[in-house]
Order: sequence, then structure tokens, then C-alpha cells
Amino acid sequence: MEEVKELKTVLEKVEGKLIAAGKMYGAMNFAVWLVIMSLYYVIMGILDLPWQFNLVYWPVAFIVAMKFTGSVWKRYVRLAGIAGNSWKEGIAIMGVWVAGLLLGWVAVPLALNKPVDTEIGVALLTFISFSVGGMFALTREREMIPAFGIPAILIPFAYSTLSNATVLAAFGIALGFSLTTLWYLHSAFRAIER
Repeated sequence: MEEVKELKTVLEKVEGKLIAAGKMYGAMNFAVWLVIMSLYYVIMGILDLPWQFNLVYWPVAFIVAMKFTGSVWKRYVRLAGIAGNSWKEGIAIMGVWVAGLLLGWVAVPLALNKPVDTEIGVALLTFISFSVGGMFALTREREMIPAFGIPAILIPFAYSTLSNATVLAAFGIALGFSLTTLWYLHSAFRAIER
């Protein structure tokens, strides 16, 4: 009987560590995008670059982020011994982001008759809140709530602001991603302490 209790304790600790590793993977996903967003605004603040810079920066940033999160995911899969249809989940998540892209960057600007700064701010907040909200709907990881909730709450403020809607959107998204990262890390520590 004592051996069964010891085995149960060991298995619970292993499970806690695997859950923690998954939560750290989630935190790293949001942290890499925080770095990418912050670097973008630092570059834009220092250099007077034309809008075409976006056509280079964001595709390269996307590739770097996918490479980074992909390598972290592979290590997590190896650690957790996960097998299955992760490509189906990946396609579903990619579909949500494509829908968010079309909604935020095509439908919203076409529907608005506002200054460009307002349109960009609302488009950015719509894109992120819809896309991350879609990921939440697929994964049910409650730690994601600030990452889509804060941008969603800020949409009417960006719509009605007279200036700096883009700045509001950028900092709102950064705030949501930062809180999500902290929540994931908090969940990881709680899983380890089990």
C-alpha cells in the first residue's frame, strides 16, 4: 500500500512538471511577440522609415516567431511524449488568424470612415482580439483571456479617440500580452508546487 502512495506522489509531481512546461510554452509564445512589438516601436521611434518597412518587418518577424515557437514546441513534445494530430490544431489556429487578419485589416478599415490613425488602431485591436480569442476558443487556456480581452475592451476607446488610437492599441495589446505571460508563468509555478 505504501508503494502505491509513493507511486501516486511521483506521478503527480511528473504531471505537475509537464503541465508547468506547457504553461511555460504558452508564456514564451506571448513573450516573443512582446519582444517583436517592442522592437518594432523602438525602430520606428529611432528611424524615420516609410510605411513600406512594415512589408519587410512583419513577415520576417512572423517567420522568426514561428521558428522560435516551433523549436520550443518540439522540445515540449519530446519532453511530454505527446503524439497525435497537432497539425490539425495548427491548421485550425492558422485559420483563426487568417480570419482575424481579414476582419481586422480588410473589413474594419472598409467599414470605417475615420482618420487613418483611428482605422489602424481599431483594425489592430480587432485583429488581435478576434485572433487570440479564437485561439482561446480552441484551446480553452484561461491564461489567454487578458491577451484578447484587453484589446476587445479598448476597441470603442480607439474608435472614439481623437488622436493616438494606434499608440493606444499598441500599448493595450502589450498590456494584454504581458498579463497573459505573467498568468502563464504563475500557472506554471502552481503546477510545479502541486
